[in-house]
Amino acid sequence: EWDKEMKTYLFERRVKATDRTKTPEEIAAEEAERLQELETKRLARMSGDFEGDELSDISDDEVDANKKKKRKPAKLKRTGNADELDDSNDEEEKEDELEARFTADGLVYVDKHGNVVKRAGEDSEDEGDDDSDDETNEDSEESGNESEESSSEEDEEEETIAVNKILDVGARIKGRYRAKEQFDGKEIWYDAKISGVNKSKKGNVTYDITYDDGDYEDDVEPQNIRIAKKTDEEKEKEKRAEKDNAIKKLKRQKAKEKARKEMPFVFEVPTTLEALHDMIGTYASTGADASLIIERIHKANSVRLDKRNKEKMQNFYDVLLRRFIAVGDAINSSGDGGEELGRYNQLDALTQILYRLSQDSPECAGAVWSRRLGIFQNAHAKRLRDSEFVGADDDAFSAWPSTGTFLLLRALGHIFPVTDLRHQVVTPALLFLGQVIAQTPVRSINDLIMGVLCSGLMIEYTKEAKRIAPEALAFLAGSLRLFAIPGTNNVHFAIPSLETASKSPNFKKMRAFVSEFGDFDEVPKLSLEEDEMEDGKTHVAVLCSVLSIVKKSAETLKISLRNAESETFSGITDSLLSLKPSSKNVSFPACVASHVQRTAAAVSDACKLDVPRTPLRRRTGLSISERAIKSLAPRMEDPSRYSMSKDKGKSASQAAIDRTRREFKREQKAVSRELRLDAAFIENERRKDQEQRDSKERTKRNKNFAWLEGEQAAMNQQVRLGGGLISGGGTGLVRAKLKTGKMGIKKGGKF
Repeated sequence: EWDKEMKTYLFERRVKATDRTKTPEEIAAEEAERLQELETKRLARMSGDFEGDELSDISDDEVDANKKKKRKPAKLKRTGNADELDDSNDEEEKEDELEARFTADGLVYVDKHGNVVKRAGEDSEDEGDDDSDDETNEDSEESGNESEESSSEEDEEEETIAVNKILDVGARIKGRYRAKEQFDGKEIWYDAKISGVNKSKKGNVTYDITYDDGDYEDDVEPQNIRIAKKTDEEKEKEKRAEKDNAIKKLKRQKAKEKARKEMPFVFEVPTTLEALHDMIGTYASTGADASLIIERIHKANSVRLDKRNKEKMQNFYDVLLRRFIAVGDAINSSGDGGEELGRYNQLDALTQILYRLSQDSPECAGAVWSRRLGIFQNAHAKRLRDSEFVGADDDAFSAWPSTGTFLLLRALGHIFPVTDLRHQVVTPALLFLGQVIAQTPVRSINDLIMGVLCSGLMIEYTKEAKRIAPEALAFLAGSLRLFAIPGTNNVHFAIPSLETASKSPNFKKMRAFVSEFGDFDEVPKLSLEEDEMEDGKTHVAVLCSVLSIVKKSAETLKISLRNAESETFSGITDSLLSLKPSSKNVSFPACVASHVQRTAAAVSDACKLDVPRTPLRRRTGLSISERAIKSLAPRMEDPSRYSMSKDKGKSASQAAIDRTRREFKREQKAVSRELRLDAAFIENERRKDQEQRDSKERTKRNKNFAWLEGEQAAMNQQVRLGGGLISGGGTGLVRAKLKTGKMGIKKGGKF
């Protein structure tokens, strides 16, 4: 078989390999076509149409597992009086059943009235396994078994006389040849096959049969026919066919159930966030399903498929941004949600889809992001105005943007380039982050965490371009001063909100919280979940996160500020010196103290504190090699000094004459070559024109010939008909000749 298959490859068409890859439009069209075919197949299976469906996705193992399912034992009904109303337990169970719905807050369980009973991941009583069996599968299996038993019983029976049923053409039988002529009623049966079935008006049936020896007999009565006993091979063939039909029936039933449970492959584009949540609540049961729905919406309605999809995909882009913020806020309030929800995985999937949408239509993506940043700006300005009327002791109020907003701005750096000098989206985002850091008041530890996150975002945006984020560095320096030894905070804070926070009772004991925590093996990480923010590790995590950001910033800006590192990190240097991790009164744990030392070493290395200070210059001069213009022209020798080997030994005048002669010959050959090419081109064009004229004349001549042949055929037809159709002037003589019989066919049939 392998040799045969390899030989078939020799007859395949050989095509030259191309160096072209598929365009994004072609890839999008193929993906949309694949989803459309899957959706058509799913709808056909739901309606029971399996024409052309090979059921390749339904394996035999699934069919066997479906067969082995046991019937669920029936529950005993509660006995009661005859006059008692039939309040069955089934109705009570239906009332107690909870329905799973996928909302913006995650997977929740609601009762029949729509009230939220519990969230996914909460402790609940163990529920019994839902082993509901498909009775139709068992019925089909039982019917298949019955058919197998009945067929086996029929196979065991002897030959029967075919009187009560009509046999089909081609059935194998045993016939009694000329039963009426057999002597003394002797019965001799011969193998035969039915070749025809005859029905009379009275309803009697007779058969035309053909014997295996080549003889035949017509109108044989049913009592002279017996059904031939099936051979072992035929029995085995029928058993295999019945088994295949039963398996095929089970596969179709399994495919129909699977199609009903599957989510659609093609979705319409939702125009609002509520419509998207309704769609997710209807078809999705996990966070992965929600991400799959959004991905299928994009693939089925991509802008690369049709430019008219630009408007609705632009609206869908804004819906995804709002969905991103909602999932991020849910992480802050409820955490990741476990394997069912997987909110962090949802954010990863949303980021990838937003990137693809931005690649499909950059103009639309920039417009949507600009509008969304404007909404963030207006909302932040309103929160700042509201903070003036809220007391300083109210920790529940926060003027900082939500966690979902910061996570969305974090994804912004992966969607658009952050190294551009000016960008339509990144530059306004940087300005917004700087305003949030500089103006937003810090009232609680949660606000401090949001500030650290915002500062980290600014440094993340600017590290690749080697830019300075002064608001972020000032906030980090002020955050370090909050962990200084008490009594040394009487210094100037670059951020006014942190100076106010340092006088608050919530921040005066931050160093004490860190020192009382004790030593630990690993540095705790800062969490965005609200429950973990109130943990005892939060203060240590904030300090270690600030130190990590400062260290990363120092390593990034090293040698890129043209000897201005000491001025840039002056505030951070003073804050690190004020920490004093080995103080006798309130000392840091060993792990935190070593972290402070590593950060201080990185800042010292970046600022070059051990090297004499050089004067600060606005810009350094370029070296000679940098100022020199690169020469990209090829090196060519002077053509006047060029000499070939054949000119050696000649005088200068003779060499010039020979050189001119050779140049003349080259030019002459070039001119003759061009003339030949022009002549060939002109001749080809002349022949094409002549061919067009000849073909036009040939068509006209053929048309005339066809008309003449038609006229001649009409004349011949008139002659054959005796001239009855001839009319008009000059036909009288023809009519007279026809009457005399001298024209056309004579009466005797001779010319």
